[in-house]
Amino acid sequence: MNTSARDIMIRDVICVPQDMDLRDLARLFLEKGITGAPVLDREGNLSGVISQTDLLYYQLARGDELILESDFYQNVKVEGRHLPAGFQVEDVNVQRVEDVMTPVVHSVLESADVDAVARMMTRKHIHRVIVRSGRKVAGIITALDVLRIYGRNLAAGRATARGKAPAARPAASARRGRGRRAAAKGRA
Repeated sequence: MNTSARDIMIRDVICVPQDMDLRDLARLFLEKGITGAPVLDREGNLSGVISQTDLLYYQLARGDELILESDFYQNVKVEGRHLPAGFQVEDVNVQRVEDVMTPVVHSVLESADVDAVARMMTRKHIHRVIVRSGRKVAGIITALDVLRIYGRNLAAGRATARGKAPAARPAASARRGRGRRAAAKGRA
């Protein structure tokens, strides 16, 4: 059994237009309980991705006071973060999604193998992958979705999302050497 991106993707994806106001985006994230979304251009094609972290870095770069319910972001620093090209800390007019989004989108086709998706997420250090059909968004896969499929397969005795069975293990008595000892006792 090969598991594809199509099999585990979330189909009802909340996408945002690139000209959306950042305040509206923050409200949408809170209302829908999501942490990121694909960004679409005026033709409905995938043009980027935006996350709560992008909003946080934008606020930090502007020097805005952050009011957070959690201390998770207390030690976040802007240094080393790849802000959009030409972005300046003093640039206080940035107010739209397209000005803050990450334009490099890690995406896969619906037919992509889940093991390949998991490797990409690990290699690229990303939490979500956009599933596309051409240039259109077909779905999204999060790290939690991949973890769920691996967990189910491991519980069912399969080693990967593909369903490969783990290598056979010797019986418990053979692992402990009981078979040889019992035979030796019988000969004595």
